[in-house]
Amino acid sequence: MNKRIKNIWMVIGFGFLLISTACKKNMDELNINPNAPVTVNPDYLFTFSVVKGQGSYITNANLHYWLLMNWDMYFANLGGVDVGKEYDSNDGKDAFWNEEYTQALINAREVQRLTVQDPYLINKNAIARIWEAYLFSKITDLFGDIPYSQALQGAEILNFTPAYDRQQTIYKNLLKAIKSASNDLDPTKALFPGTVDPIYNGSIIKWKQFANSLRLRLALRMSAADPSSAQAEIALLQGVSFIAANSESAIFPYNGEIRNPLYDLVNSGQSGGRTYPSKFLIDLLKTTNDPRLKVFAQYTVESTIIGIPDYDGVPNLVPSGSSIWNNYNSDGSDVSKIGTWFLKQDAPGVIMSYAEVCFLKSEAALKGWYNGNAQQYYVDGITANMQSYTGAGISTSQLNTYLLLLPSVSLENIITQKWISFTYQNGFEAYNEYRRTGFPVLKEYSGNSINASAFPNRLTYTANEVLLNSVNYYNALSHQGPDNASTKVWWDQ
Repeated sequence: MNKRIKNIWMVIGFGFLLISTACKKNMDELNINPNAPVTVNPDYLFTFSVVKGQGSYITNANLHYWLLMNWDMYFANLGGVDVGKEYDSNDGKDAFWNEEYTQALINAREVQRLTVQDPYLINKNAIARIWEAYLFSKITDLFGDIPYSQALQGAEILNFTPAYDRQQTIYKNLLKAIKSASNDLDPTKALFPGTVDPIYNGSIIKWKQFANSLRLRLALRMSAADPSSAQAEIALLQGVSFIAANSESAIFPYNGEIRNPLYDLVNSGQSGGRTYPSKFLIDLLKTTNDPRLKVFAQYTVESTIIGIPDYDGVPNLVPSGSSIWNNYNSDGSDVSKIGTWFLKQDAPGVIMSYAEVCFLKSEAALKGWYNGNAQQYYVDGITANMQSYTGAGISTSQLNTYLLLLPSVSLENIITQKWISFTYQNGFEAYNEYRRTGFPVLKEYSGNSINASAFPNRLTYTANEVLLNSVNYYNALSHQGPDNASTKVWWDQ
């Protein structure tokens, strides 16, 4: 071959090599999506987990307000309930289960995976563990036995059918996990930036206080089922730092972007007759001249028109066809609406309040398991709750007058005051505490105690669990009991 032609072909071949290499490099670069990063900042995942842990608007409306708060008698249905269906549940429980596992919990676990190898990120890892424990406690308290030790392993080891752990085991592990995470918190290490942590703005001290307070809640929750373990756990908490002021309460800050669900529910017009204050709530507050009445309810429209402003609630558990409804206006003008303090876009979402901690300490002291004066803790809880409604107009004089007439501390009085403090903000804990203690003694419209045998002891599992995790589902039923509302969870003895 002519030497010149040979050299030309060598140049062309080299050119093709360069073009081929360049094309391959360019194609590789084209396969990289700049909007889908390979790694994710754990800060973003934690914020997402906290937001989703509060539940979507639909979940809050269906489960928290229309189910639990009606069952707990904060609300009552204007127009009544169908006989035999007074406690029927809705799909809110299924949405809650799915959101907690597939959005809130899985992201809290991913934060842990991304931070576990870096000692400097121990605080982010520990706070995610505390938050995870809180989320698991919410789920198990509602359903009983749940996937726990094998849960959240779908992405890691492709386990999409986790076994159910018994609630007794879950509780013991939660207490250990919270204690371990709290002990790992280190002020010399990295913190979540303030905006990343909606609850405590990255404060290690406050997360440790929340962790200790959560342990106290869980210990008392199991006090009937396992008193020796509950007492031992509370003994370990003697002298530790708890939530000690309203400014330290675990609060989710609803705002104009992520609005208080009750604000959306009432202002959207979707609430129908299901979110009126109940007669049970209104009458209880009236009987004791409780200054919180004006915070929880508005004067009825009818009473203001006739010039004698008054409060009135919707009677509880009245059958829909009852003649009792002939005494009520269908437009709700003769019953109170929810107090405006709770209808703000930024009304706080209460995860755990200082008032609740006071009531927990009061009960523990009453049992002789915790040092301190049970009566004083009881008074402190009421005071904290009244003072938490900033700008609502409860004066120091009104508070002191109420406290002067306060009955002596007892388990019933502690839990009743705790129930009042949960009004419109924490139906989950009100439901848990009623099942645990039977207080307050809920009464229907006739003044008689409700039929306790009809009251739901738990939520039933989701349809997807029956369909997609059937082996473990049926195994759970074999030791917990039938999947119905009459089966009690372990701590409900």
